[in-house]
Amino acid sequence: MMQLKTYFLRGRWLLMGAALLLSACLSLPPVATPGAPESQSAAQLSRRGEHARAASAYEALAANGAPDTRSQLLLSAAREWLAAARPADAARDLDAINAPAGSLQAYERALLGAEVSLGLHRPQVAWRQIGALSPAGAPAVALEYYSLRMRIAFAADLPVEGIHAEISSERYVAGNAQRLQLRSQLLAALLDARERGVSLAPGGERDPIVRGWLELGATAAPSGAVSLNSAALAARWRARYPDHPAGAILAQAFPAPLGSTAPGSRLALLLPLTGPNAADGATVRDGFLSALYQVPAASRPPLRLYDTAALPAVQAVMQARTNGSTFIVGPLLPDAVAAVANLGAEPIPLLALNYLPDGQAAPGGVYQFALSPDDEARMAAQRILADGRQHGIIVVPRNAWGTRVATAFERELTLGGGSVIAEATYDPAGHDYGDELKSILGIDDSQARHDRLERVLGTKLNFVPRHRGDIQFVFIIPYAPYGPINARLIESQLRYYYAPDIPSYSIPEAYEPDTLDANQDIDGLMYPDMPWMVDAQGAVADLRSSIGQAWGNRADWHSRLFAFGYDACQLMLAMSAPYSNPSSVQIDGLTGQLHFDADRRVQRDLIWVRIDNGDPRPLAASAAPAPAATPLRTAPQALLAPRRDAFQR
Repeated sequence: MMQLKTYFLRGRWLLMGAALLLSACLSLPPVATPGAPESQSAAQLSRRGEHARAASAYEALAANGAPDTRSQLLLSAAREWLAAARPADAARDLDAINAPAGSLQAYERALLGAEVSLGLHRPQVAWRQIGALSPAGAPAVALEYYSLRMRIAFAADLPVEGIHAEISSERYVAGNAQRLQLRSQLLAALLDARERGVSLAPGGERDPIVRGWLELGATAAPSGAVSLNSAALAARWRARYPDHPAGAILAQAFPAPLGSTAPGSRLALLLPLTGPNAADGATVRDGFLSALYQVPAASRPPLRLYDTAALPAVQAVMQARTNGSTFIVGPLLPDAVAAVANLGAEPIPLLALNYLPDGQAAPGGVYQFALSPDDEARMAAQRILADGRQHGIIVVPRNAWGTRVATAFERELTLGGGSVIAEATYDPAGHDYGDELKSILGIDDSQARHDRLERVLGTKLNFVPRHRGDIQFVFIIPYAPYGPINARLIESQLRYYYAPDIPSYSIPEAYEPDTLDANQDIDGLMYPDMPWMVDAQGAVADLRSSIGQAWGNRADWHSRLFAFGYDACQLMLAMSAPYSNPSSVQIDGLTGQLHFDADRRVQRDLIWVRIDNGDPRPLAASAAPAPAATPLRTAPQALLAPRRDAFQR
């Protein structure tokens, strides 16, 4: 999903850049003899958005036209190829220009050359090219220069330079509408950079305008997403930067927060609050209440709790209906969710806090939200492929849960053209996985080859065993509740058995919060996780601080289940707002960027991290484009990431 968003954002950038470039053409020489039918035809194709055909038309004109117009026609063709997202064709036309007719054409050729490098995914080359130029005198051409400079700076992961370029570009626009458009483009570029893992930390930057943009980019909600704490974040930012130019577009950065539900709303929350799953139920409840109590008391809907350990979930749903509930959240355990779904279509919306079993479709009115290790395994497969790795080994707990997660991973990997070349299973309660790891690494084979060679030569040889050479990655599946211990033991033993060079991927169960020293044993491990567990600065960090002060030691507030409960409330508020369309709901959540798929299941966009010195640090986007993969909803369904055996099915 992250790559899809980036793709559309880059497409929008190309269109915006093309519009600016076309406006700049007003100050450049005419493309052909005024009134020539062929030239008019090419221009008409361009106006209709048929840029590839327009480029071909300009090329034909250049081939058959007068020598004094050839350079400008080829420049126009290159522009159209760029607008058609075909930079290689644009590069061919630029190379065909032997000697531009004048300094303005030479300048235009240099600008287009930088844009070609950008289009060919060579941002560092493009940055050197744009750095060798200065803004031209004409306002339209200077605006073109700074617009391109900003795009290149962000592509090269230089956000401060991109901000400076936007600030400079505002000197060349006449109206406020154009100025606001430039600021909106800058905000979009900052959000895209953040999503790609680019640091927006102000560091030693002293310019308050630049610092304000960086902080806004670090805390703003993704486009279209809403959050309960957006109003507080906007007020804090405005207090720090009262006269900042971004104040004019603050509503774009922090959309209107989730408000009250429809008048007369009554909420029901179904959780196990006694019995063996009481601790988990209480943590989800506390997260839910933390979100609900951010709604002003005057507009906060009343809430009734139902203990599904004391009252079966089906009876709790019926009781909630009788009591006039207008929205039900829960139940939590998978068997309870399946039983409630068997009641048929719900007359009021029900947000189940787990997924239905494979093959059981959700009846009308039933929505599903879960922290799914199967989904996270599929994300890992997609990331591995996007990183340019296709063949590797997996380490799987020896139980049904591990088999299911491994199946989800392998199926996604295979769909993308990859393969699992070996698999080791392990006892999650054990501590020594040496035999299993040596087997899949091929260490025993390496030792056997060495022994044979010594026998043939009749002498002792210096020898360091080597793992098999076709392993491009290892995917580790830790098993809750032993997950962090499993990951630390497996990673340590992989290093011991001569495999520190193999990139390691996993799922969030590998990481244990608040154990910095122990987590150093998994340094280098990569996995997707929720913002609640990762965000060391920005909006989530601020919320963690305030929630920690409010709860102290009275709740497991730093856990994933607390964030899960918080986001369940945010989803409920967004879905039950007046005139809400649940299918279009997007939440800037603690558990990820949330949206519903066609099956009314919540999908989560997570943050990729790598453990560095015991801390999860955000990773940049993959360098290689991700191969096509099946949507998550088509793979086997999964349940809430288990912390206890009762969560398994």
